[in-house]
Amino acid sequence: MKGNRLLSLHYLLRTIILLGFSSYIVFLTKTDALQYYLAPRMMIYVKVAAVALYVIACFQGYSAIRIYQGKRVACDCEQPVPQSAVRSTLSYGLLILPLLVGFCLPNAALGSAIASAKGMNLTTVKQERPKSSASTVPRPAALPAATGTANTDAEIEQMFHDEWQKELSQIGMNLYKKDLIVVKPSLYKEILSSIDLFKNNFIGKKIEISGFVFREEKMKSNEFVVGRFVINCCSADAMPYGAMIDFPAAQNYTKDTWVKVTGTIQSGSYNGNDIIMIKADQVEKITVPESPYLHANYDPLKELD
Repeated sequence: MKGNRLLSLHYLLRTIILLGFSSYIVFLTKTDALQYYLAPRMMIYVKVAAVALYVIACFQGYSAIRIYQGKRVACDCEQPVPQSAVRSTLSYGLLILPLLVGFCLPNAALGSAIASAKGMNLTTVKQERPKSSASTVPRPAALPAATGTANTDAEIEQMFHDEWQKELSQIGMNLYKKDLIVVKPSLYKEILSSIDLFKNNFIGKKIEISGFVFREEKMKSNEFVVGRFVINCCSADAMPYGAMIDFPAAQNYTKDTWVKVTGTIQSGSYNGNDIIMIKADQVEKITVPESPYLHANYDPLKELD
């Protein structure tokens, strides 16, 4: 009888743990906090997993009752449960600890602290390429004051010709024709990558970009970065991308403040790398967006307007 009670207790603990994980997923879904951890395309799998965990928990609970009553369970094929109290505590503790951490700690979006640890990406496209990948079509000099209407489509196509980055070329041509380049959330990384790749063509163009404020000690008093995190699968692979801002009142904006910046694209340098820099005309504080993370866009050309 004592052996049955011990075995029943193990099944009961498993039931509680499984219900805990299932409930935690439901909690994240109901509070719209699941987006802090997963890309939208992965959420359906986690929600299905929550249902599966609930079903397994019900079976474990049913088994716990039958064993306590001295009846056989549906399957006696599992490995013997740990007999040592230390091993049992360690085994179940490794499962309970992350569950407690999840419920007890607040759900929050990644910010400057993680961006500093991972490194903010200001140069999104590798500039050094094999000689064989160099474009064979000469690019005309950039026209800083142009809005795109002063050039023919053929001339613009030459300016943005790149055999190895055709999508970025298409995006670049689309952006070049605009009076104001708005860095849309759905194309955040792609737009910055295109401007970075063809930076000479965009000098003098007007741009609008939003994100959180990121700053390092080595930056000048008039500099900060506007950045966003882009994730492919989950928050573990989140990478920060952004643009350097040059603004006289930069110190008025603390880390992780969300802002919208309007300014002019210029060339700059940081940590020995050539980067795009935005000479800001206006910096406006904004509220944190409902979805603070951005997600990899696998068909960016559909988003062009």
